[in-house]
Amino acid sequence: MNYKITNGAISYGAETILEEIDFEIKDKDKIAIVGRNGCGKTSFLNSIVDNSMLEEGIGENKFNIYKQGNPSIGYLKQINFEDSSKTMLEEILKVYKSIIDLEEKISKITEMLQNNNDEKLIKDYSNALERYEIQGGYTYKKEYETAIKKFGFTDEDKNKKMDEFSGGQRTKIAFLKLILSKPDILLLDEPTNHLDITAIEWLEKYLKNYPNAIVIVSHDRMFLDRIVNKVYEIEYAQMKEYTGNYTDFEKQKKIDYEKNLKDYEYQQAEIKRLKAIADRFRYKPTKAKMALSKLKKIEQMDIIEEPNKYDLKSFHMNFNIEIESGKTVLTVKDLKIGYENKIVDDNISLNLYKGQKLGIIGENGTGKSTLLKTLNGNIQKLRRRI
Repeated sequence: MNYKITNGAISYGAETILEEIDFEIKDKDKIAIVGRNGCGKTSFLNSIVDNSMLEEGIGENKFNIYKQGNPSIGYLKQINFEDSSKTMLEEILKVYKSIIDLEEKISKITEMLQNNNDEKLIKDYSNALERYEIQGGYTYKKEYETAIKKFGFTDEDKNKKMDEFSGGQRTKIAFLKLILSKPDILLLDEPTNHLDITAIEWLEKYLKNYPNAIVIVSHDRMFLDRIVNKVYEIEYAQMKEYTGNYTDFEKQKKIDYEKNLKDYEYQQAEIKRLKAIADRFRYKPTKAKMALSKLKKIEQMDIIEEPNKYDLKSFHMNFNIEIESGKTVLTVKDLKIGYENKIVDDNISLNLYKGQKLGIIGENGTGKSTLLKTLNGNIQKLRRRI
């Protein structure tokens, strides 16, 4: 499988989002798209699905979109639930329709073979079994059962109707359907958002062994490091390819910057030297010709632009401290949190000191947000009964 865009561009009205796109997906590539917020990452993912968004770029090559065969492309925005009365399990099983159809066919042939040893039936049975194995018939149940569990759903949830789930839960179910359907090109836009650690760890392993190509937009550097083998950076409306994971990309970008800076500084020093010679001798009759040759040499140079300082930080913040805290920033003792009809935790104690960084981890629904809201006063702490 090969998917390639040469000298493409994306514009919205008079604004050009990306002016020179050269991008390629091969077979089992695991690709990260990185860049500052607002640089066009999500627009680019949309253009892979909807090629009508693409137009000719400013590069020298001819604008072209090449697709080998007719690759299936999966994107979360395409997933919808046509019938909200269906259960979660029924929605998940739609992904495996071809396998389930084969199961029914194998079952029917097995019944027929009990009273008929026709060679054609035996051949059909053998062919069906072979296709069943190739499509993952012996492992698909374990696959979706594991995925459902890792995404925080229970056995009871499997039989709930779709309209009984919250919007966030429905999005997670749609995400499950997407990745389990295994399209030739899987597009993921910030896939770790709203997933707990257990789900992220499972997703990492699943994507690492994914049999087809993946294109990921994510700010989670550790997540990208464990999965991708190629990085495309979007910067100043252009795309640049780097081989390796995110750490490899960081190293190469730093090396490129230092080399370009050195080339720039060397050329600037040479220009300064040549100009100094020209200024010194241009009005001396015996040296005027030589002085002009120095200026000519500058004119013939391919001028190197000063490289922009590389900045790989995805988030910047600048807090103005109004009141300096003491050594002890936060003390919590025997805190009880939750709601009137649900106690989340009734024995939280901790001390947080100046300069410390506290991480709160746990599966979805265990009370992480409830704790933060209680500490901030958005939710009242629960009173202890004496």
